[in-house]
Amino acid sequence: MDKKLPKKYDLSGERFGRLTVICLSDRRAARGKRSVPLWECKCDCGNITYKATDTLKNADVSMCADCAKKYAIEKMRAQSGYRDGTQISRITSHKLISTNTSGCRGVYYDRNSKKWRARIKFKGKLINLGSYAEFDEAAKARRAAEATIYASFIEHIKEK
Repeated sequence: MDKKLPKKYDLSGERFGRLTVICLSDRRAARGKRSVPLWECKCDCGNITYKATDTLKNADVSMCADCAKKYAIEKMRAQSGYRDGTQISRITSHKLISTNTSGCRGVYYDRNSKKWRARIKFKGKLINLGSYAEFDEAAKARRAAEATIYASFIEHIKEK
């Protein structure tokens, strides 16, 4: 519903963060003991959301709920050292996770094939490095993959 507002208070058509204000809605939100009007807004992703004037001016919340969730995850991943889907601290650390029983990262014994399997995770994808009759062969394949994949990635990150 379009309400007549003085020109200086009309935010219709203005852009805040990822939101474009469409019009003042009939909806209201509680702020302590008072209630404030909500603006109907369209997010860059196409979702419609309703925001109070004070939240429109805050960049961390000037988006729909779906985009806010994605933004929070991106922010958290960046703070924990992720670059291009890979956590730098995980690839530079040689510490084994608690569930590792082989003693070598990315190497495990496959009971079905009765062979040692080597794999590496990079940029969110699990790369199979092959099956080996001997543990040492699988460990060697894993170390070679780390040297080629991780080393060039870390170099690339340092250049940025």
